[in-house]
This record gives sequence, C-alpha cells and structure tokens, in this order.
Amino acid sequence: MKIGLVLPELPQYSETFFNMKIKGLAENGHEVIVFTSEGKETERSGFRVVRALPTSGKGKAGIAVNMATAYAKLLSGSFPEARRFLELERNSGRSKREAMKNLYLNAHIISHRTDVLHFGFATTALKRENAAAATGAKMSVSFRGFDINVYPLKHPGCYSLLWKRLDKVHSISGYLYTKAIGMGLSAGIPHMKITPAVDLRSFPLKDAPGSIHNPVRIFTVGRLNWIKDYETAVSALGILKRKGVRFTYDIAGEGPEMERIRFAVHQAGIEDDVTFHGKLSHEKTSDMMRRSDIYLQTSMQEGFCVSALEAQATGLLCVVSDADGLKENVVDGVTGFFAERRSPRSFAERLISVIGMEEAVRREIAMNARMRLEKDFTYERQKELFNDFFSGLNKAA
Repeated sequence: MKIGLVLPELPQYSETFFNMKIKGLAENGHEVIVFTSEGKETERSGFRVVRALPTSGKGKAGIAVNMATAYAKLLSGSFPEARRFLELERNSGRSKREAMKNLYLNAHIISHRTDVLHFGFATTALKRENAAAATGAKMSVSFRGFDINVYPLKHPGCYSLLWKRLDKVHSISGYLYTKAIGMGLSAGIPHMKITPAVDLRSFPLKDAPGSIHNPVRIFTVGRLNWIKDYETAVSALGILKRKGVRFTYDIAGEGPEMERIRFAVHQAGIEDDVTFHGKLSHEKTSDMMRRSDIYLQTSMQEGFCVSALEAQATGLLCVVSDADGLKENVVDGVTGFFAERRSPRSFAERLISVIGMEEAVRREIAMNARMRLEKDFTYERQKELFNDFFSGLNKAA
C-alpha cells in the first residue's frame, strides 16, 4: 500500500514518535511518502519526501512565477485531479480565489497518487480537506492534544468540512476522540486509539526504583507554555519549602513562558532549588530521569503526554494532574499518583505523601509502571496497531 503522510515539518531525528511510525510502516511492506512544508530537499532512509511549493518569492512577481509554474505542471501531469479538486472546493462553498489558492497549497500532494492520505495532525488537514478525494485516496487523520483541546477554542467550527471527508480516525487517547465527537465528528466513522509508545532501550529502568534522595530530586520535561501550568508546580514546591522539605527541581524544555516561570520561581523563594536546562536530547533526558526520584506534570490539559510515559518506563514516581489524557496514561495509586489540576496545595500534599511512603511501597508503584509499559506501550505493539489501522482502511476501499 502507498501511504501519504502529511506533516507540517519533516520529523527531526529526535522525534521518535513519527520516525518509528514511518519505520514500522515500511517494515510492514508499505511505501511511505511524507508530504511536508517547503524547504531544502532532504534524503531520508526508508521513505520519500515531497516538499510543498514555495509560498514566497522575490516580491509579487516571484510569487506569480511560482504559481504559474505550479499550475502548468498540474495541468500537464495531473489535470483530472486538479479539476476534481477545484470542483470539490467550489462544492464546499469556497470562492474561486480560495479554491485556486488551495490548489497551489495542495499541488505537491494531488500530483502524487496514494492509496491513503493521512494527516499527522488535524490542523494540517485544514484547507486540504479535498486533497484525498481529488486523487481517489482514502483519508485519515490523527488527533493530538493541541488539535482538539486548544485550536478550536480560537477557531470554532474549523473542522466542519474535515468531519465530512474522513474515512478513519486515529486518536492518541480515548478522551480526545470523545471530545471530537462532541465537536461534530460522526460516531459512525471508524476509529482506533493508538497511544504514544516508548523505546524501552532508550529509557532503561534506573537503579533502585522507588528510592528517594535527600534532597528529593524532582524533574519535569516539556515545552514552557501556559497549558503545562508550571506556575502550579512552582507554587506547590514553594509550599514544600515552607514545610521544610528539601528538594531540587530540574526543568527541561524551552518556550514562550520562560520569563513568567522564572518570576514565579523568584516569588516562591525557591531560586536556589530550581535549575532550567533548556531543551535536552533524548539521551540527556533519559539520563536526567535515571538520576531523579519524582516526575512532576502539572498540565491543565494533555492529550496523553509522552514524557510521563518515559518517566514511568525509567522507574520514576509520577505525580501528575488529573487532566483527562493523563488519566489514561497513569493509573492512580497503581503506577503513579494524581493531584487536582491548578491546585498547588493538592500537588504539595501528594508530593509530601509520596516522599513519606515506605520505600517498599514506592518500589512496587515504580515496578507496576514499568511492567505496564513493557506490556502495552512498546514500539513493537504500536507498529502492529498502525499496520492494522492502515490495512483495515485499505480493505474498506
């Protein structure tokens, strides 16, 4: 089967989720084409890369030349697909101007024949809803946290046309799928939940899982943005400091909220206890996890959270918010612990409780998490599930 995977950017070598997904599809005999943004041509082992046409040039004249060249190529090599695309655009209520713009946006896609066109994010399907039908391909999409939790808040009804075009849905959590149903997705569209997975070789079990240092070593990794709610984490640790609990807090990640979080650290009086490491490689993140005791995730909302999976694989004791996606990631009291989102007091109480547990209990929790990862969240299992997802879609053709 030939699968077209549409991504906003070409996966970096560190982005194991997409790279392992593509590798798994290739190993199962599928031909994979990655359609992505404009840029330099890049050779990748195991799949073909097709870049979008440039959307800028040397002034208006340069843009006009780019568009004229693209339309000429489409008319000479993919005229039926281009005509069908424009018909679908007009039938979708878009103006001639919008339809022509979207034809250019999708030129690199509709000039290639695939059996399935899969969008790695729902947002990447916007203005591309008719690309699959124009080429006779089946259309599928993956739901992730930002797509369902955040983007529609600023763009109500943004997926109304997408819902009409889909043949199948992949969601990283049951919560996101249920929320999409509430936003208008038909429950009759076939779907599969396939969670993120962990390369257990890259995140081996640390020495003495369940043990705690003095000071206790707490770790968080993630983008420094508002939805991760680092301020709750900082406030909770400020409470621990006032109660005499000794700790260090390591934060790995970068993002727009750095200044805000640093100011919160200052106000909480824990500047000497917190270290910002910036963005770390997978190798350094794994090493940091093995040297830590507790993984802290205070997010207001999560689609699932790969970092929490990696922490559990390493044998860290996870204290996470009760955000919906995290409830499918961590089993409260069995593989980790919940605290009430946006409640520093709840997190502080939970952290103190975990620190005060008997080491044998903490070790049992840590090992429960590792065993669950080995059973349900490996790349091998994920590879099988994605093969089933696409094979089933092709059989329905």
